Amino acid sequence: MRRARRFPPTARELRLFCTAWARLAQARMMHARMDAPAVLRRLRRPARAPGRPRAGAPTADEMRWALAAAARRAPWRADCLVQALAGKMWLESLGRDAELRLGALRGADGALTAHAWLELDGLPATGGALSPELAAFAPAADPPAAPD
Repeated sequence: MRRARRFPPTARELRLFCTAWARLAQARMMHARMDAPAVLRRLRRPARAPGRPRAGAPTADEMRWALAAAARRAPWRADCLVQALAGKMWLESLGRDAELRLGALRGADGALTAHAWLELDGLPATGGALSPELAAFAPAADPPAAPD
């Protein structure tokens, strides 16, 4: 669900937006320097010390909103995989972990569309809200595990 535009934003919304912007920039640079298997391994790596959320940590809904809002305004490519990478790094900085989901959907014209998103506590933290469109993506095989 898209939030109604409100001006001026609250201090919390502004802080979330700025954090999302910085994480997207970091993720985009990382994505540009790494090959696809390395990006997927990074996304599948568990957080070092997952724990309970810190006080004031963003909810899945807040993170999804902030990343999507910052991605719409970014002057670089900030598609679903970059958003998932940014969300993963953001959550790790908060001591949280999320599950990477990869899916594919074949359209009526036969074109294949892929999508990546993170789930935090069973809810999408990146890649869109719970919707019929997201549910329509068939889960793809898990990417290869990171080498030990």
